[in-house]
Amino acid sequence: MTVFRLDVHRKSGEVMLWMETSCGLKPIIGWAELEGVREFAKMLLDFYEARMEEGDKAKEISDSLLRQALGDEQHFSV
Repeated sequence: MTVFRLDVHRKSGEVMLWMETSCGLKPIIGWAELEGVREFAKMLLDFYEARMEEGDKAKEISDSLLRQALGDEQHFSV
């Protein structure tokens, strides 16, 4: 499991995301202010939700194809 660390500079408000590696902590991305972190987090959540919707749609299509192939009109569950 990858370990991340988020640091916020109290005076400047700068934020830095770090990732732990075998060589120690390495900087990944930085923001001038906390608002940048919110925007990044929203982008990640939007990406996650889109991928989950794609998976749900693929399962829905797969189930429909199985029902059609087996001639079963009832909901098919694996």
